[in-house]
Amino acid sequence: MYCHASDHEDVEQYINYIVIDEFHEKFMPAVMHIRKQKVIGIGADGFGALQHERLCWLQIATKNKVYLFDILLLGARAFKNGLSVILETSSILKVTHNCRIISGGLMAQFGVKLTNVFDTQVADFMYFNMETGGLLPDRVSTLQEVVSLHLKMPTSHLTSLDIKSQLAKEDSQVWCIRPCSTSLLKVMALSVMHLQPLRLVLLDALMSDYTSLVDSCLCSHRNEIVQTQDIGQDSELELPRELRQIQQLRKDRQAWAQEVYPQTEGGLLLRFKPPLTPAAADVATPCGNSTPVIPTDFSAVPSKSPRKTTSAESVVSSQTDSGLEILMNTMGRGRFPVGDCIPRGPAPFPGMGRGLALPEKVPSVGRGFHHQIPQLASPLSLSFRKGE
Repeated sequence: MYCHASDHEDVEQYINYIVIDEFHEKFMPAVMHIRKQKVIGIGADGFGALQHERLCWLQIATKNKVYLFDILLLGARAFKNGLSVILETSSILKVTHNCRIISGGLMAQFGVKLTNVFDTQVADFMYFNMETGGLLPDRVSTLQEVVSLHLKMPTSHLTSLDIKSQLAKEDSQVWCIRPCSTSLLKVMALSVMHLQPLRLVLLDALMSDYTSLVDSCLCSHRNEIVQTQDIGQDSELELPRELRQIQQLRKDRQAWAQEVYPQTEGGLLLRFKPPLTPAAADVATPCGNSTPVIPTDFSAVPSKSPRKTTSAESVVSSQTDSGLEILMNTMGRGRFPVGDCIPRGPAPFPGMGRGLALPEKVPSVGRGFHHQIPQLASPLSLSFRKGE
């Protein structure tokens, strides 16, 4: 059964999903296609409690397709015939949200050890921890919250994710009903289609301090005369003033966060509660939630033209123009470098590397490279200032 789904046409024009419920024609071609990928998104639905959950559906998203494996009908044979290799190999990066549940279920029910995972829930937690100078939120984020916050997607476009979350709480046995309704198939497909672009945006956010520090070092020393006789001496190993700023920056972020977010009795930040001050509400994100953004200050780097679109919006735009076939540059630090060394043309999505696209011969597969989109503001909106 080959289907076209069309939900929220202004966000995704179409999404291809294929239901795999038998071995005869569709199973092996799907497995062979997935095994050729470097990065995939995965999701699962079933009923039961955490590790004891019975898996009913396994969703695997590639760049332009979503495969819905009916595990209830296929059974353990599906994993013996190829799914285990995909999930356990270190050569394919698996992007998921909350890997604890899916990993525990796969191990308990089928003995499958999920390997090489990028967890968007953990990445979002790390971003918030960095944004607040090391403080902790009161809870982890749902997929719809992470998509709304980082992909700048209006809540009106997240109804499918809300429906899936509600079903999981109220009537998880709905995933056992056969035949499965078209609306539920769409919900499952849409729940994994955002994982790959979400990973790229989160990687940019997590690398923002690093890129700001590098730019600060470049700007501070670009015009200084290099004394060749000093190279290799102890003075060259002293901690630069630009790197010393990070300690004060963490303190400033902690003070900002404690002023903005309500707190529990244990000192955890109520991340998704209304901000404490009107000033914080004025800079809340335009995603329908109340998570505030630190005011922007880019005095340390050369000024850029006003930002017209965010990186996430560009990712979603690329996704809608080609039906999930996203084109990214093969290398980059998460945003365009300062100066004239800006690459002009996009290259096919390689899906490997930890900041750069790795050569094919490199045996270890990383957990992401960073796409380059013009006029991308730092997610943390606090830069490292020259000379402080």
